[in-house]
Amino acid sequence: MGFVDTHVHLHFPEYREDLNVVLERAQKAGLELFMNVGTDVKSSEESLALAEKYPFVWAAAGIHPHDAKNADRESLSRIAEILSHSKMAAIGEVGLDFFREHSPREKQIEVLKVFLDLHRKTQKPLIIHCRDAYEELLKILREKGGPFQGVMHCFSSDSNVMAQFLDLGFSISFAGPLTYKKNDALRDACKACPLDRLLLETDGPFLPPQSKRGQRNEPAFLLETAETASKLHGISLQELGARTSTNALRLFRL
Repeated sequence: MGFVDTHVHLHFPEYREDLNVVLERAQKAGLELFMNVGTDVKSSEESLALAEKYPFVWAAAGIHPHDAKNADRESLSRIAEILSHSKMAAIGEVGLDFFREHSPREKQIEVLKVFLDLHRKTQKPLIIHCRDAYEELLKILREKGGPFQGVMHCFSSDSNVMAQFLDLGFSISFAGPLTYKKNDALRDACKACPLDRLLLETDGPFLPPQSKRGQRNEPAFLLETAETASKLHGISLQELGARTSTNALRLFRL
């Protein structure tokens, strides 16, 4: 089994002109599966359409905290509806973002709680986005009661915060920022992450690794993050690939 990109947005406009070439490059680099993640109703529907087209692509449906302000009963019902599709492997991305605050905090929390209830109902794993809101997120999760099945996507905090999410049942996913020069605390967290809970992602087209900064990110660039993680854990790139891919297949039931 090759690598799995557990969080990418292949349906975004940045890939519209050369998606097949991007996928070919990724497969040559050793990637075999892609979790394609929605951010609102339209995006989630587009993600599903892409997963239906490519057998090696799976989809997730959710409403990003940036878009929570637009979430109403109709849109939440539509997300729940498409989650029943056989190529829909997860709920996401959902969560809290108190850095940008494109949606009011209260609305973000309200929408997140809807998706936490949907997680319980459907048993689909969660893909959680969190930026500058880890304390509030942990509070909400504890109120709902764990354990949870899901992943902290593009984790960006330290090992102490990570341990609290591990205790709640979450896996931890690392992206391009793991390679950034000033991210020693994040590398410490990756080193401390149990190998059976470690995942990799690109979050393409965003957050390219250090050597590609300023470029559009794409799945083939996952290998730079993987190389950093393998060195932190003192294992070969091949073993890291096997372990993280096994983790992804188990979490998303692929």
